[in-house]
Amino acid sequence: MIFSDISKQQQIEDLRQLLYTPIDKAVDILDARQKQNLKLPSLNIADPLSAYWGRGCKPQPRTAIMLRQIATPNYEMRRVVQLCEKYHLNLLILTIEEDKFCPNNPCKYASGRMGFFEGLGRNGGRKIRYSTIINFNQYNGYPIRECKTFRGKPFMDFHHNLFLQEFPQLTPQNIIDCSKWVMQHQRLGNNLYRASLELFLQHAILFETFVLSNCELDITLMKVLPAFQEIVNNFGIKPLIVHSEDPDMEGDNYWQLYPDHLHALAPYDRRKTPRYEAPFDNFTPAIINHKKWTIGSK
Repeated sequence: MIFSDISKQQQIEDLRQLLYTPIDKAVDILDARQKQNLKLPSLNIADPLSAYWGRGCKPQPRTAIMLRQIATPNYEMRRVVQLCEKYHLNLLILTIEEDKFCPNNPCKYASGRMGFFEGLGRNGGRKIRYSTIINFNQYNGYPIRECKTFRGKPFMDFHHNLFLQEFPQLTPQNIIDCSKWVMQHQRLGNNLYRASLELFLQHAILFETFVLSNCELDITLMKVLPAFQEIVNNFGIKPLIVHSEDPDMEGDNYWQLYPDHLHALAPYDRRKTPRYEAPFDNFTPAIINHKKWTIGSK
């Protein structure tokens, strides 16, 4: 039994070594590949970032990407923003506004029932207080762009405004909706994992964490790994993927939590939250009157 556990752990570690590239090495490799102007004739990425980069989709130096349903300043995002600043990377968040809101998805659930980390208790446990900001039953199955908070504000705008307030060095142009591109691939029956991973050969670095445990390991083995290996076989180089989470805390729900100072801005449910908390109405939107970027639009 011990041998079996050790063998499985070694396989998982080997998988990590295959999928991920340390960030300092990934930045150097990206720089080198862009200078070499590699010829990748079968690479089809004309659509994904054309709205941002313009016609021809010429790679911009030192671009990093996160693929998330929404841009929100949880601890995972904070880590990525800090790494991008340290390594002088231009961060783009590719969102999916048309994706369905589903409470069964841990990330979507955490964006609807926000947990605010207050530190550690006297016994070492985490002190977390929660605010439910959306009616899960009402919006289950709705496109995220149609969901609203308990204050009647657009759910996605709330998170994006919070994101831009926390990271004033970023702008609305750092958030790009890729719903049309995703739906085009789904409609054509294309391999979305392969199409996404191809982007990270010489155009950008991907920040992501593929949790290698439980049911998420099955997704990695059955969908991500075959697409990854196919790209390596076809092009002779591997996509540049960097851990979005600290590898020592991979899969920990800490990364879906928020700093406690943001709790006052949560659009709380009046029926469940004390009246003394600061109202969401005082929160100044940062995204209004800015150009909205979308992927796949003409």
